Amino acid sequence: MARKERINRPLAEAVRAMLVLNRDEEGAYHLPPAVTSDALIKLAQEALGDELSFYPEADQLVWNVARHQGYVIPACPVASRGDAKEFLSEYGVKNAEDWYRQRGFDERTLRSFYATSALMARNTSFWRKVVPVPKLSAAKADSFAPCLVEALDFCLGYETAEDDGTLFRC
Repeated sequence: MARKERINRPLAEAVRAMLVLNRDEEGAYHLPPAVTSDALIKLAQEALGDELSFYPEADQLVWNVARHQGYVIPACPVASRGDAKEFLSEYGVKNAEDWYRQRGFDERTLRSFYATSALMARNTSFWRKVVPVPKLSAAKADSFAPCLVEALDFCLGYETAEDDGTLFRC
């Protein structure tokens, strides 16, 4: 009996191909004006289901991961109540900023963190990757496309933490 995939691979590959076909030699994307970032996210999520999440506010991702892992995280995670400290120590970090550094966020992205959205992708081997997306890029399909292609490629692949130290499981 064939194993059923968690994703619609043909649709995910078609979305990726459509995006790449609209990329010029320099790597810039030129999608039709009617294509929006919201439409691209919905289409990618149709193909990938729970394997792709978009966070308009990247700062909420760390706490959603913690909640997903069963930690009690209040609306204000820095409050003394809740499990934020335990969650962060589980990853060997002192604060949320360090958690994002572990996920591959560079110093430039962290300096403009509140102007950052994020995609979180899970691949076929159940590893997760966080792709930072500048909010200005998320608002325009042409500039959002490279981030989405990166997430699609990851979801369709088999990378592990041995290939990329920023990957994690949850």
